[in-house]
Amino acid sequence: MKIERLLGIIVLLIHRKRMKAEDLSRYFEVSERTIYRDIDSLHRAGIPIVSLSGQDGGYELMDGFKWDKTYLTLEDLLSIQWALRSVEKATGFEDIHDLISKINLLIDTVPAQDPSIQLQISHSNNSLQHIQALYKSIQNCTVIRIRYVDHKGIETVRDMEPMGIFLKDYHWYTWGHCLLRKELRVFKLTRIIETYNTDRYFTRRAYTIEDLYGKDDGKADSGVITVGLQFSPEMRAQVLDHFQKDEIINHPDGTILVKKNYYTVDKAIAQIIGFGNKVRIIYPEELIQKFIACLDDIKKLYTG
Repeated sequence: MKIERLLGIIVLLIHRKRMKAEDLSRYFEVSERTIYRDIDSLHRAGIPIVSLSGQDGGYELMDGFKWDKTYLTLEDLLSIQWALRSVEKATGFEDIHDLISKINLLIDTVPAQDPSIQLQISHSNNSLQHIQALYKSIQNCTVIRIRYVDHKGIETVRDMEPMGIFLKDYHWYTWGHCLLRKELRVFKLTRIIETYNTDRYFTRRAYTIEDLYGKDDGKADSGVITVGLQFSPEMRAQVLDHFQKDEIINHPDGTILVKKNYYTVDKAIAQIIGFGNKVRIIYPEELIQKFIACLDDIKKLYTG
């Protein structure tokens, strides 16, 4: 695409100082005439590229040119490179490897060998298999069948038109149109038992990733409950690990109040119980009673 080529020309001139039109045409696999038109487009956009004649001539950026924040910096490219490498390691996507190779050609390889930022994305072997199967289904627009365990432990078989795969809070998810429920759903990959690619093609529906807002683990945002939690001072690190800044209120005595929205009571109890006796539920009363009942059930497991 032209916009990608224009960006690439700017980055190359920044990091290689000067390049001939024939070198640029060979790099981008287009004609020199196309490169001339691209340079003209960059001139009209206000990018100060000068043309130098002679055997050592070529195109270069004027001295003092500053890379505007609306464009990608070298640091941006390095961050993208490291992120893509982590995703490549987690997914095994060959096209990501090709994209990394292209980015490598745009940046200096010396700092890339000794990065100051490392991104590590972990995954289970099962998740890797599911990611690859889902990715193939998304690319080919074929319905995928999954054996899935929901948050209540119930296993179902779903046929889905997958739309995408994403990473959230250290977990991989897929989203798409569930043909069983006849609506947009989200599925956590660790809960997928098995995937089956089918030969049934589908026409991609007009969904975007924004349509996922208000959905969590396949459930619509219809029963959100707001929970107040009070933590002891020694839990500050754990609070910062698990909650957003705007959910946290620090009190003068060191105690911490967290106001958190949960999609289900079960999800709230599952997280709260992990904090042991270092947290107290302030509200709502319904959750307090269900939490106490849950603790009683746990106690019965050990008292017979």
